Amino acid sequence: MKALVLAGGFAKRLGPIGEALPKPLLVSEGDTILGHVVKKLEKLGIETIISTNKKFEHFFKNYKNVIIEGSTKEEEKLGAVSAINYAIKKKKIDDDLIVVCADNYFSSDMKGFVTSFTGEPVVGVYYAGENPDMKPEEMATMKFSGSDKYPPRHDSFLLKSFKEKVKPPLSNYVGTGIYILPKRVFSILDEFCKTSKRDAPGFFIQHLYERGEKIKGYLFKGEWYDISHKSYLQAFREGKLVKSDDRYIVVDRPLGGNLVSSIAILHPGKSTTGHAHPVSEVYLFLEGEGEIEIGGKKRRVKGKDLILIQPDESHRVHNISGVDLIFICVFEKYEGRG
Repeated sequence: MKALVLAGGFAKRLGPIGEALPKPLLVSEGDTILGHVVKKLEKLGIETIISTNKKFEHFFKNYKNVIIEGSTKEEEKLGAVSAINYAIKKKKIDDDLIVVCADNYFSSDMKGFVTSFTGEPVVGVYYAGENPDMKPEEMATMKFSGSDKYPPRHDSFLLKSFKEKVKPPLSNYVGTGIYILPKRVFSILDEFCKTSKRDAPGFFIQHLYERGEKIKGYLFKGEWYDISHKSYLQAFREGKLVKSDDRYIVVDRPLGGNLVSSIAILHPGKSTTGHAHPVSEVYLFLEGEGEIEIGGKKRRVKGKDLILIQPDESHRVHNISGVDLIFICVFEKYEGRG
């Protein structure tokens, strides 16, 4: 068995942040989304292939076994299903294949999911419940014995129906963007992709089900979410990209009146430019670990730390970790900062 991690999207829902950084390389729960996935697969000894696009190719230079699609913008991308088919042909894959959409964080490991495979296609499943951030009608949903309640009797089950993006949803159980495709369906996948570019993998699962294939579901417990649903990322969708270089990405968003909110994604080993200004400022650290230097004195910071900067205090942030340090600052406009 091999694994294919799909990291070729353009993160349009993230606005300017998605223009500057691929969504799988956003940090959550101490690592990048991609890093979490790769480590889970490595623990199982499964060879992993990563598929991304030409625009973001340089972000993946430290990863091995990377396939580069030719697309540089949304209109050119293959779409997730066609990207799977492309990777199978490009790498001449002749093994059953785990497929992971690398824009979702999930806390559980993958051992139970992998061992549930008995030859039928498998869909990773999560219980959305009454979570208002999840909209099952915009996702793949399914029915199975016990899908009218939580938890079901078993973590692994045969699906009775499966639909991608249907109103009303079939249940509150949704697809997680994690699949196992037996190699015997690769020819069906190739035929499915011939008519047009195909996106959501759930449409292929639905196609297999409609052909009479038995489809299994496996329930992922713990935490699971699309990284783009993070509230602080949503808050900057309408922001303006003001910096994007080898040190950091900075997006500003006016809050009305004279207030501005700014999010910074400071890359590993890098530091912000030291400065002071005539207004006070609030720093809220969200992900990663680092140091903030105020008036020449340093202190450690990490997620959920709140730091107050007084007017005219010199300050600078250092990322001393191996992943991006993400923080938000709020300040009043002042001369020299539009």
